[in-house]
Amino acid sequence: MWEPQASGLFNPSTWLAAAGQIFFTLSVGMGSIHCYAAYLRERDDIALNATTAGTVNEFVEVILGGSILIPIATAYLGLAAVQAATAGGSGFGLGFLTLPTLFNQWGWFGPIAGAMWFGLLFFAGITSSLAMGQPVLAFLQDEFKVKREKAALGFGLATLLLGGLVVVLYPGGTFDEFDFWTGTFSLIVFALAEVLIFGWIFGIDRGWAELNKGADLRLPSFYKYVIKYVTPLFILVVLFGAMVKPSIGWSEAASQLMSTGSWPFAVDSVLGKLLHVGETGGYFDASGKITPMFVKDLTRVILLTVFAMIAALVWRAFRGRNIEASTQRPDEQEGGAS
Repeated sequence: MWEPQASGLFNPSTWLAAAGQIFFTLSVGMGSIHCYAAYLRERDDIALNATTAGTVNEFVEVILGGSILIPIATAYLGLAAVQAATAGGSGFGLGFLTLPTLFNQWGWFGPIAGAMWFGLLFFAGITSSLAMGQPVLAFLQDEFKVKREKAALGFGLATLLLGGLVVVLYPGGTFDEFDFWTGTFSLIVFALAEVLIFGWIFGIDRGWAELNKGADLRLPSFYKYVIKYVTPLFILVVLFGAMVKPSIGWSEAASQLMSTGSWPFAVDSVLGKLLHVGETGGYFDASGKITPMFVKDLTRVILLTVFAMIAALVWRAFRGRNIEASTQRPDEQEGGAS
């Protein structure tokens, strides 16, 4: 299990999943960092806080979690069961489906271990939910003057509705669709937008000055070039490779494209998922029941609808700020003239 597989370094899907996991666990690409940054004091040590948070978080998740949880599950259940539970890139199957089977083999200690395990998952989930909910609440409060109680109620109801949808349609693959599109792909796209805005629009020099203001830990200056050039280029390469990953070698795929005009998308590529590569049939089976293909496309439509609604709210808030600023300018000019 611990034998390195160098071939994985050339698999764009591996890089996409790894980047999505890192961005999710560090709250990059989802608005949480921006929201909490608004509460920082002017001379807070951003570099030291970010380095400490990232180092400790990854140490606990990768080193401690990978060194304890996975070996225990493998020892009791076998490598095949663990690989099957984590095949989709998510630990949901391992945490909620596989480990309860493991706890049943521990005798009297099984219920205690189960209570401890699911208790930790509950606190991890509820704290993450609160962290991701704060940007939504702050947005509704600041931009639309909604009271915090009503904003929290609306956010809770929306979460309950979407969560209930995932539970009802779980057998059709709704959870995997939510996990991939919102927990992996969209995070990487938004993270790319963030680094481009920081390095090219806000300006790397201004950003570097803010980063080192009041800092006890000063980052080496070569990170300026990493942030501005290397990081966005690397993310673009990963995104492009994951989107068009072929089912055969890249050179063979290019030859097929030149000769036949078609590109052999892999099943786990982004466009392969969208086009249902490897799936057969349609939205309904022979008995008239809906198929996983229908559930997946329905989930994608719902996610696009939610994104469009959020984008509309952001655009309305942006326009409202522009209108407010334009109406204040004449008053400010009159005040200055007097």
